[in-house]
Amino acid sequence: MKWIRLAFAAGAVSAPCAATAQTTVFALNAQIAPVCGVYNAGGRTIDVNFGSLANVATTASVSVGAGSATYRCTTRVGFTRTITSQNNGWLTLEGNATTDPVRRIRFDMSHGGGNGLSFAMRQITAPLSRNFPGSTVWLAGQTGAVTFQAFGVRAAPVGPGVPGTTVLAGNYRDTVTITLTAN
Repeated sequence: MKWIRLAFAAGAVSAPCAATAQTTVFALNAQIAPVCGVYNAGGRTIDVNFGSLANVATTASVSVGAGSATYRCTTRVGFTRTITSQNNGWLTLEGNATTDPVRRIRFDMSHGGGNGLSFAMRQITAPLSRNFPGSTVWLAGQTGAVTFQAFGVRAAPVGPGVPGTTVLAGNYRDTVTITLTAN
């Protein structure tokens, strides 16, 4: 009997096991960082030169096209565009902030383009901000022309044809910035 018990125990150990399924799982993922920006083919800083406004009457203006601005954004929730003027819509003597009328020249800006990008010629006296909802149109980019208009400063002649201006002589400047912020 001992031998049978041992044989039975040995048989239990050597019995074949049932086959079980084996699986391998591949968990795939990728990341796309949000990118929102405004671009101009001319670079990051575009020089806009109105020339000598001393030769332009105060009742006239000079318009200069500054190329275009292309907006691209990969966020699903869109972006906010903010346009600011360093001196609130004025070219100022040497770019210094001032409210003195003999040290500043008014300018306006317009923006073309579809999907809400455009606005008519206006002075940027305060930040101009607008929210744009997420859309696939921003993946490929939307482009609009940018134009600036400065007003002349030639005064009426005094005496026998002596020219003059309504502002002091010097270099007048301002900086307009377009910023895109992902929502």
